[in-house]
Amino acid sequence: MEDFFFGHANLRDTYDTVHHVRAAHELARGKGVKVGVIDWLFALEKHPHLYKQGVSFTRVSDHLHQEEGHGLWMAAVLNEIAPECEIYAINAVLYEDGISFEDQQARRSQHLVHAIDWAIQNQLDILTYSHARIPDEFKPYVYPAMERAHEQGILMTFIHNDHSHNLWPYACYPYKPEQGFQREPDVNIFHFDYNILLPRTYQRYREAVDKGEPIRSGNDLPYFSFSSMSPVLAGFAALLKSADSRLTTTSIKSLLEETSYSITATRPNWYELNPCPRVVDIRRALEYVRS
Repeated sequence: MEDFFFGHANLRDTYDTVHHVRAAHELARGKGVKVGVIDWLFALEKHPHLYKQGVSFTRVSDHLHQEEGHGLWMAAVLNEIAPECEIYAINAVLYEDGISFEDQQARRSQHLVHAIDWAIQNQLDILTYSHARIPDEFKPYVYPAMERAHEQGILMTFIHNDHSHNLWPYACYPYKPEQGFQREPDVNIFHFDYNILLPRTYQRYREAVDKGEPIRSGNDLPYFSFSSMSPVLAGFAALLKSADSRLTTTSIKSLLEETSYSITATRPNWYELNPCPRVVDIRRALEYVRS
């Protein structure tokens, strides 16, 4: 097998250098906070140490119990940020062959509502979801469930979601209003994850480099990117909640915004995507809670 080699690897930013996670762990580690990951492909039986419990709302139970994929990645990221939180694997995402894209969107929205209502019934503290934005035609169905969760004190952090009660993470580059959202994102989260590396993705990356092609996000990067923003932010919320259980969803959002900082200078290996105005400093937020 070809050796894996990354130039300037030790100069790259990480969750720690951007958000100061290691110092934050000296103050809190998420103990006892219940976080639900709405996703698929968790491989719960292969990685039981990661999960407190699992539940499935799709017809394919193997996506919860056996197959490894996106959900496992989300749980691993969350565990890295808040290693003592309780992770609930909620299998509610399914990509199906043989049905139209519109029908897939409808089924996914139904599963999402069931997942949110289950989280309410089981008194979870935080929900994270990292998939495509909810289509406008299904918002009247999904958004009331999000309202119910907010009323019960559940903090939600979904990517690509501008609901007023969603703690909306955005990558570390400038927000573009022309994307069609109704408001600006709440905070900036470092959008690369070096926790997991896929050999096939690395091979595509090397082929692009060898051909002199531009390196883009998504499948052309040798490591994962945007989806991890949501579990990272959920982990930050879990750290704060474990430091002070009285914190509400609104106060956590305000605290993360008020203790954030801006990055304006070009950073190595960010493809010159910054500046970003509200980068979470979880160490500073926890210090404020502890003071």
